[in-house]
Amino acid sequence: MPADSGTKTKERIEKYMATVSELNGRMLTVKEVADLLNVHPGTIRRWEKKGHLKSYRIGLKGVIRFNREDLSDYITNHNNGH
Repeated sequence: MPADSGTKTKERIEKYMATVSELNGRMLTVKEVADLLNVHPGTIRRWEKKGHLKSYRIGLKGVIRFNREDLSDYITNHNNGH
């Protein structure tokens, strides 16, 4: 792994944390999570279906939402090799 890879990961985490704090505790959409993790929304849906990301179904339509604390835990565990 290149030496600057850890720096880029740290910068991404810091950017994520700043963005999440701006969202002020509300639930995040699939697109918001995808943007934060720099992946396609389909990837987020796939991870959610496989149970990698904890999600909540909201309303009669059952739209997918994510809790920012759960997402933070996922990122912490994912970056620690779990």
